[in-house]
Amino acid sequence: MDILKSLWADFKKQPVNTLECWQDKRALWLVMSGAALFLILSAMVYFQTILAMDPCEICVYIRFSQCCILIAGLIIAIKPTNIVFKVLGLMLAWYGVIQGMAWSLSLQELHHTAHALKDAISSGGDLFAAGGGGAACSTEPHFPLGLPLHEWFPYEFQPSGICGEDTWSLLGLNMADYCVIAYSVFILVLGPVTAAWVKSLLSQNTQLQPQ
Repeated sequence: MDILKSLWADFKKQPVNTLECWQDKRALWLVMSGAALFLILSAMVYFQTILAMDPCEICVYIRFSQCCILIAGLIIAIKPTNIVFKVLGLMLAWYGVIQGMAWSLSLQELHHTAHALKDAISSGGDLFAAGGGGAACSTEPHFPLGLPLHEWFPYEFQPSGICGEDTWSLLGLNMADYCVIAYSVFILVLGPVTAAWVKSLLSQNTQLQPQ
């Protein structure tokens, strides 16, 4: 607890310098991987196993993006001061975060469409006005590089649910909403850390230049 207080005090005093220091530490990247692993296990254990909520096509894409973030953190954690590991890890992390946010927003829209359709059916309203049919999705996912992840790991990546049809909510927010929040947090953390690393590189190059 004292360590956390000390780190927070350093961050408040010198945020940029503190971030430059943190991004060269293994702990930061292991925390990022741990957060991604928590999201993956939450989806598989709590939603899929306990609540019996089958993943839809977009859900498995979101899981894939979280796996990218998990692997990215582990790559950087091998040696955070190594520029090759840092570049590869950050590229994969940003890919996972950006794609994950895009898929989460798509799932959020489909969730609203599906529930608007359900409300329209129950009230005898206009299905077209409600966006009828907008929640359709495929059971044959297409992952980057043609990876057959749904064949290798069917429980994790084989879609068997309907996009946007989940009824789970917590504090008025659904699963898609929490996915958007999670990726927003990743962006808020990864953005400043990446900027701090770039600043650190520029500072090192300036110091190496002959006077």
